[in-house]
Amino acid sequence: MEEELRCFICKEFYREPVLMPCGHALCRACAVGLQTHVHENDNASAVSHDFQEADKASVSSETDSGVVCGSRPNSYAGTPATSTYTTATFSIICPFCNKQVYLDDSGAEGLPPFRVMRTIVERFGGVSVAPPAEEACQMCEGERRAAVVRCEQCSVRYCAGCRDAWHPTRGPLAQHELRALGTTCTDHGCTPVLFCNTCLLPICQRCLAERHASHETQHLSSAARLHKTELSQTLHQLSEEAKAMTEYIQLVKSSGDKINESCEELENQIDQACAEITRAVERRRDELIRAARNTRSQAVAGMRVMTSQAAQKLREATALLHFSIEALKESDHAAFLQVGKILSVRARDTASNLRSSLETPPAPPALTLDIEPVLRTVNTMNFIECIPPGAPEMAVEACAARGCSCTLAWRAPAAPRAVRGYVLELDDGLGGPFREVYCGRETVCTIDGLHYASLYSARVKAFNGAGEGPYSEVIGLQTSPVAWFTWDARCGVGGVGGEGGLVIGSEGLSARAAGWQPRVALADQPLARGLHYWRLRIDHYDGDADPAFGVARADVARDKMLGSDALGWAMYIDGSRSWFVHGGAHGGRAAGGIAHGSTVGVLLDLTRGTLRFTVDDRPQGDIAFTGLRGAFYPAVSLNRGVGVTLQPGLPPPPDLLDIAGISIQ
Repeated sequence: MEEELRCFICKEFYREPVLMPCGHALCRACAVGLQTHVHENDNASAVSHDFQEADKASVSSETDSGVVCGSRPNSYAGTPATSTYTTATFSIICPFCNKQVYLDDSGAEGLPPFRVMRTIVERFGGVSVAPPAEEACQMCEGERRAAVVRCEQCSVRYCAGCRDAWHPTRGPLAQHELRALGTTCTDHGCTPVLFCNTCLLPICQRCLAERHASHETQHLSSAARLHKTELSQTLHQLSEEAKAMTEYIQLVKSSGDKINESCEELENQIDQACAEITRAVERRRDELIRAARNTRSQAVAGMRVMTSQAAQKLREATALLHFSIEALKESDHAAFLQVGKILSVRARDTASNLRSSLETPPAPPALTLDIEPVLRTVNTMNFIECIPPGAPEMAVEACAARGCSCTLAWRAPAAPRAVRGYVLELDDGLGGPFREVYCGRETVCTIDGLHYASLYSARVKAFNGAGEGPYSEVIGLQTSPVAWFTWDARCGVGGVGGEGGLVIGSEGLSARAAGWQPRVALADQPLARGLHYWRLRIDHYDGDADPAFGVARADVARDKMLGSDALGWAMYIDGSRSWFVHGGAHGGRAAGGIAHGSTVGVLLDLTRGTLRFTVDDRPQGDIAFTGLRGAFYPAVSLNRGVGVTLQPGLPPPPDLLDIAGISIQ
């Protein structure tokens, strides 16, 4: 709090603090030192314009109400006019907010005292602040203290000590009226009792009658309580923000500690990595030196072999040469002729052999060490993401399942670990293995095409260049227990204006045929899990039609009665009886038919693999089909004379469930 108690200019505790119109405080002496004459900064032609453009915090426009406060304490200057701006003599630029404040001829001396600041400085700063002259005791000698009372008869202000010493309430002075001092109306000298909400000024009763009669006012104590309450609420908010800032500072400091630890660890890793590289270079150096020495040894050995072979041939040639010379000395011609020819042949062969043995001596190894790739690798060494990211956090409040779709959202793992993307995994709704359904950088994913009445489990993990992080907590999502579907609009292609086609209503629930040939309509989504019940209301029936209701596979024949092939399971019904039809075979005849307004219900239990039918919510025969597994589309086949409206997503009739032995949790 000490920063609030020290003057921005002199850096000392406030001495005789005054309140600037912009809401900041200055020592009166500092304010006097900052003020400048208007004509020193602006020429006469610019004065009026500058005042009109002055900040709303200036003396001449303190509030947005049109009421202007002069620089005298608690004074009222009336509504500003153009001529009033030219009366400003001094101006001050607030050192806090740099707003320019214009003052009258009293200058900074006329600024109102900041009594709250003075009290707080005396209370917490331990500094005795000299009061302004109009609030000082008139009887003190030396340093004047703040007056606490004023005698109405003597017109003298007294501090507590001087009052007891010079104006006791006894004797002839007992009849004098001592009025406690505080904020007074400068114009009338009265104690303010009201607060003008329009001008934001405390006023007395005479001020109310003279200048504030049409303004909104309230009792001074009520206004003070209201403003104190407002300030308390604002301070509470400020306290919460300060608490958050304190926590933020602690977080930043802890982050700094973590950064230091991480950098120290990184330095150790660099030292270890460079040491490992150095050891690898030394190992490779030793290997290359051994290879070079082996090359030298092999070359020297080869040279020695070549030298030895050449020396051997040279010895043999020399021996032949000396023997032939001795043979030339033979005097017996017959004896010489016996070997002369042979020696000549041997000499030629030996010479030829010597000539052919003159190979080029082995050259030294033409090798050099290629270090360019290593230097390039060393120079490109850099940091990589060496720590996989942490586990993301599922944003449970943003996750939802609607119908056969679900939306999953998650939050990024805590910094500083970088994230390149996320992998979202979902099970099969039956507790089976997880499989990847999304990989990317987004943190929200919507998955369509799920099964109804299924509880899916989902989890997500993050990854970066260092690898994959741990999984998040598993979250469960329950899809809708009942299916909502409509007729596939593609089944009605050619229905309007097409010979014998189906006409599907714009809402996707109604269907009727335009010809005598049966046409099949399928729902827009399959059912593969759970218990489902839907009805078809007979909107039109002329008695000659052959409607069939049931389920089918996606590639069922569309131009035949439902159940005519092996991909449809249906109940054919007329006005008096019904049959179950599958693969062209009829069976399960039951009495009871349909008429205009009747309803035909279909109960598909994929848990047990059964299919049943109702007419007007009453069972029509026994279980029609069993052993149904896989995905089935609700279906109907119609021809001319029949119109139906689909009613999907209904709860099954309780009687039907009791008969089938089914219980719904």
